[in-house]
Amino acid sequence: MKNATGKIFKNPTIFSILGIILILVGLPFGINGLTLNGGGSLGGAIILFGVLIVGLIVILDRILAHKANTKIINRIEITILIIGITIFSFTKREIIIDLSDENTDYFVVLENNGTLKNSELDYSFPFNKKMEFKDKVGIINSIADNYQRIELESPHNWKSKRIQPWKMNDFKIRFYSNGDLKLTDKEVDSIINKEIKTLPNNSYK
Repeated sequence: MKNATGKIFKNPTIFSILGIILILVGLPFGINGLTLNGGGSLGGAIILFGVLIVGLIVILDRILAHKANTKIINRIEITILIIGITIFSFTKREIIIDLSDENTDYFVVLENNGTLKNSELDYSFPFNKKMEFKDKVGIINSIADNYQRIELESPHNWKSKRIQPWKMNDFKIRFYSNGDLKLTDKEVDSIINKEIKTLPNNSYK
């Protein structure tokens, strides 16, 4: 047993260290998740499946570590990690709407239909962009899911009134409001129409 354990931890690599940590953390969470009802049990099964994948990667890593130079393996694994993190960060890039210094109960995001000027966006590490706050309307090229997601940094009790964008007055729209603000769909539509009429486009006035 001691010899087997020694072989597992001999010549440690980036993947083996991270993998073992993930297994030790994920295993109890996954097992506990299986005891929950409804979607909780599915979450536990997904975690355990992930643990299995990580375990297979660790096994493959240990086999390679006993056949190849550990330094070379570590260089390759670090490169893979950097590339993976970069790709993940790029695909999850966001447009950030920072309302921390603004006193407003709602914010309207419009997808530019080609008649308006986009809101100014500043760079935010690593691939995000921060929207310059102006009035209560933000205009961007696309609000399609998995391309540009909107994140409200603060106040933290904000939440989206409607999850999916919908269309009004030839604009795709996403409406955000303070969680304490109780609005009916009719009131939301009225607010959006009012904000659209403030835009420099006479055809909507």
